[in-house]
Amino acid sequence: MAGHDWASSGLGAPESWPDGLKIPLRMLLTSRFEMWLGWGEDLRFFYNDAYIPTLGVKHPSMLGKPFREVWAEVYDEVAEQVARVRQGESTWNEALLLLLERRGYPEETYHSFSYSPLHGPAGSVDGMLCIVSEVTERVISERRLDTLRMLAAELVGASTPDAVCEAVARILGINRRDFPFSLLYIGTSHERTAVACTEDAEELLHQPWRLEASSGGPVTVELPAGTAYPTGAWAIAPRQALIVAIPGADGETPVGHLVLGLNPHRRRDEDVADLARLLAGQISGALANVAALATERQRADRVWAHSRDLLVTVGADGIYRSVSPAWTRILGHATDQVVGHHLDEFVLPEDRQDTAGALSRAAAGADLTSFENRYRTATGEVRWISWHTAREGDLVYGYGRDITEQKLNAQALASAEQALRQFQKMEMIGQLTGGVAHDFNNLLMAIIANLDLLKRQVEDDPKTARLIDGAIKGANRGASLTQRLLAFARRQDLDLNPANVTTLVRGVADLITKSIGPEIELRYQLDGAIPHALVDANQAELALLNLVVNARDALPNGGCVTIATDRIDIAGDAHLPDGSYVRLSVIDDGIGMDEETLARATEPFFSTKELGKGTGLGLSMIHGLAIQLGGALRLSSRAGEGTRAELLLPATEERRPVPPTLQIEPRVDAEAATRRSILVVDDDPLIAMSTVALLEDLGHVVTEANSAAEALGLVEGGDRFDLVVTDYSMPKMNGGQLALALRQMRPDLPILLASGYADLPPGADIDLPRLAKPYDQKQLQREIAKLLGS
Repeated sequence: MAGHDWASSGLGAPESWPDGLKIPLRMLLTSRFEMWLGWGEDLRFFYNDAYIPTLGVKHPSMLGKPFREVWAEVYDEVAEQVARVRQGESTWNEALLLLLERRGYPEETYHSFSYSPLHGPAGSVDGMLCIVSEVTERVISERRLDTLRMLAAELVGASTPDAVCEAVARILGINRRDFPFSLLYIGTSHERTAVACTEDAEELLHQPWRLEASSGGPVTVELPAGTAYPTGAWAIAPRQALIVAIPGADGETPVGHLVLGLNPHRRRDEDVADLARLLAGQISGALANVAALATERQRADRVWAHSRDLLVTVGADGIYRSVSPAWTRILGHATDQVVGHHLDEFVLPEDRQDTAGALSRAAAGADLTSFENRYRTATGEVRWISWHTAREGDLVYGYGRDITEQKLNAQALASAEQALRQFQKMEMIGQLTGGVAHDFNNLLMAIIANLDLLKRQVEDDPKTARLIDGAIKGANRGASLTQRLLAFARRQDLDLNPANVTTLVRGVADLITKSIGPEIELRYQLDGAIPHALVDANQAELALLNLVVNARDALPNGGCVTIATDRIDIAGDAHLPDGSYVRLSVIDDGIGMDEETLARATEPFFSTKELGKGTGLGLSMIHGLAIQLGGALRLSSRAGEGTRAELLLPATEERRPVPPTLQIEPRVDAEAATRRSILVVDDDPLIAMSTVALLEDLGHVVTEANSAAEALGLVEGGDRFDLVVTDYSMPKMNGGQLALALRQMRPDLPILLASGYADLPPGADIDLPRLAKPYDQKQLQREIAKLLGS
């Protein structure tokens, strides 16, 4: 600077320079930081020794020259900042890219710098101070390290050669400053895969490259000037390319090659081959891992090919290293879709946390025994797997058995056990209610018979007769209750005939309308073409009315009740034989039932109605009737969403026979037309006494026996009887056995069997006229008239 001719520069001799220039100039010249300043209208250029490397070949010729001339190649990029400084504003730039021609060509450089205004004597901005730090090496090094890191991360999950190529293409397609274009070749000339890392480089795959020339090390080739090459991040195309071999497992024989277009603005003395070697090494390692993985897969296939259970190796990271072919048979995924993937891709989300904990324990050295989790198959099904594990090195070896069938069988067994317990419970209740109904019928028999006789004694006393009528009505209601109990217990005598259920519904439509009331909308969806069902018409109508009344009671604020009939085919039902059924449905949109109430709805005496408003026998009676008919009662309901009751009855091809010509039964007068000798047999003296009284009131001669043995003794002793009326349920010898014994002695002796069971217990196959308890005198008189023809 001392030897420079400053007089010709327009600044004059240094002694005449203003303090505004000399003071910052002294600081600049003595500083070890890179600094320059510009002074005057054209910003004459001053700099210190630390800035000389940045100037390069422009030192020292640019000393005192205008700033615009010194950095002509980049001045337009900073001109706006210079204008702001002249207005008194400071500026800052962090790692700004500048293509500086400091070595005779545009070179990629990065600088962090600030521009600060310098004030002259008059206070105006007469100059500009720049403190600068070149960060070119740092920026380029970080960029290249990022490329290596990203490629390593992408290659971790690559389990096939194609996956390796895709990973390389993704990463090299990002860094287009170092390599404006990149080509990857995998394999030998006989079987080679070629990949362009960017679309604009695909045409270059058809260009011949001297790949084999790189076997001794990276080779730089000049690119022909007449060919259009991708420019990448730059405005001009690369002039050179680098070919580097990808070493194989032996470190010598190449398994592929990289062709890398070189940055046209790179420093000429820079050795970019080091970066290329590192990239090739990463690719080599990934291909070696792929080859090793393929070898391990083949080994596993050979060792495990015949295993019927799952055999896997998995890392502590949850990545499958190998799986046996049984995986495909059990879970449906191909093995190459599993190896290299995380177990979370296959385990049900609900089981992932437990599975991760189990894997952590196994990876820590604990041997798992019978650890169970669920896997999703390729078709979306769920399979239960029971695992045993052992650790060796960094891998967990797992042996998994498919226990889905055992799980399903266990669930089915549990359901069957629950159903069996429910059946046993209901059977026990049925037996209990049947027995209660039988004993209750006997009690009602005595009450009704004696009330009937008593009424005859007080016919001239209207008040007393009215009271007796009330008592008889109450007893008859009790008899109706026992009928419901017997229906639930499936011990009632049914009059079965083929019937059209739709016709039955229409037949009681008026009664349904009266029962349901005007506040509720009644709808019918009846199918007149449904097949017949074998039913007891009276019991079916009663069941329908019960369902309708239940639906009405579930609509305290009004609503809609729908009655529907249709045909339904059932197959594979655990509770019903396969076949066609007639379905009678009653649907309401009322208050519905919760799960607990729905589960108990068909239990006898269970009711949600307030005390005195229901017996709790309606649904249980329908349930018993349905089972007795070979069908079922199905209930579905949710609280607040209404209830659907379906009575399923087996369909039949039978038709009701044409009724015979009506036979007028003989008229039965109040007194017997003929005086008969009748033997009454009942182990309950109260019942026997009541029956005897009814018969004697009819004018018959009656003999009472309180056991079957006593009755047989009378007949064997020579007593002659015109008729025997016997109870069925008696100790030691029941009524059926008594009838067989009497027929051996007197085959022509008429026998009338009376029972508190509306239907005899199983095994009681007796072809005898029967009279169900409780009965009144008229019913008894009518049956005797039929038997004796009087």
